[in-house]
Amino acid sequence: MLKDLTIPQEFVLLALDRETNKLKSIFRQHIALYTVMACLVELSLKGKVQFEDDNTVTILDSTPTGDKAIDRLLEIMTSKKPKKVKNWASYFYQHWYKQREIYKLVVESLVEKDVLKVENTEILFVLPKKKYVDVASTRNYIVEKIRAELLEEGNVEEHTVVLVLFLNAKKMLNDYFSDFERKELKRKIEQLKKEKVFETIKSIDKAIRNMDAAITTSASAAT
Repeated sequence: MLKDLTIPQEFVLLALDRETNKLKSIFRQHIALYTVMACLVELSLKGKVQFEDDNTVTILDSTPTGDKAIDRLLEIMTSKKPKKVKNWASYFYQHWYKQREIYKLVVESLVEKDVLKVENTEILFVLPKKKYVDVASTRNYIVEKIRAELLEEGNVEEHTVVLVLFLNAKKMLNDYFSDFERKELKRKIEQLKKEKVFETIKSIDKAIRNMDAAITTSASAAT
């Protein structure tokens, strides 16, 4: 079951790690938006969308995948005119209720898979608050999977490479890997980009960087 997690599920699981992200208030403010962008990346991996050279997102297949969060994003995108990656990021930044809807679906899917457990707590014994517990130690599994595939000799999955690209853009590799490991991860990915079998990650890498820039720009304009 743990091997079946999507990019957005793995991202949300790591993002909900309060110990590593407790000081990242700005990051936490945009977790839902980043989650939507992670769903967009997953759609690309599944062959549902394609990132064109001019950064336009082209829908290749609008049939449902069976994943509620990803299918909801695909439904929204299909109902709109084609947009570039940065424009989709801006669109969901402005439509906060839609990003929250997709984020909630991803969290619920992790609870349904028994990866996360919801505990009701209180702030200062007054305000109700939900705490998400990684009951299956899945965060450790994800980190060790990255180490095994990219820092050791062996088979490398495209999914793992794309996850690292996404985590790197969000500065989340710093929370789980040493300086040496991060340098090796980046070196290995640059090496993989030169291999034909991983040629598609170039467009995904470019799209991820455009997403991050658009989110940063939108957040700066709003302050």
